[in-house]
Amino acid sequence: MKRGALILSQPFERYSPAPFVIAADAGYLRALEKGIHPDLLVGDLDSLGRAPEGVEVVTVPVEKDFSDGELGVRQAALCNLSALDIYGAIGGRPDHFLYNLHLLKLASDLGIRAVIRGDRTDIYYTENTLLLDVAVGDTLSLVPFGGDAHILQATGLYYPAEGVTLTSKDTLGLSNRCVAPCVFLRVEGGVLAVHTSK
Repeated sequence: MKRGALILSQPFERYSPAPFVIAADAGYLRALEKGIHPDLLVGDLDSLGRAPEGVEVVTVPVEKDFSDGELGVRQAALCNLSALDIYGAIGGRPDHFLYNLHLLKLASDLGIRAVIRGDRTDIYYTENTLLLDVAVGDTLSLVPFGGDAHILQATGLYYPAEGVTLTSKDTLGLSNRCVAPCVFLRVEGGVLAVHTSK
């Protein structure tokens, strides 16, 4: 499994080193702040003004139909990454955050298991099965993504979720609690964004 990290523009504290690092535009500055030296810089560079020296750069026009984060995920696929931790995706403009969630679906479609990593939160995407290592007492929320989602199987949670259908018009999946060191989910007929937090 070839693992990498994608760094976006929002501040972050928690970081686990990755063998291959992609920075999306201003994510390059965030990386340098943390002492991280990206292997690849992608984007329109409108936040940087110019391409820095000493790093491979993929540039696109400012007037484009996709975000720098999307470009980063697509470049991760071209680099044959199979796992991707995304940092700097939480915070800032709410519309940016909501579209950053879409990067998880894009990554999945491209064969990459991606996770958005926050300082106290991880966000996963699944449309079939998901096995998570967690800590007992962690909070876990199941958010239907793009329509209703039926949970066929769920283990390791305090509130029963097996056989439950989550819809876009209720908050039933909010704030469950992990009661085992791992959680297993099987989804049928929908997709979930799974949020875990300490």
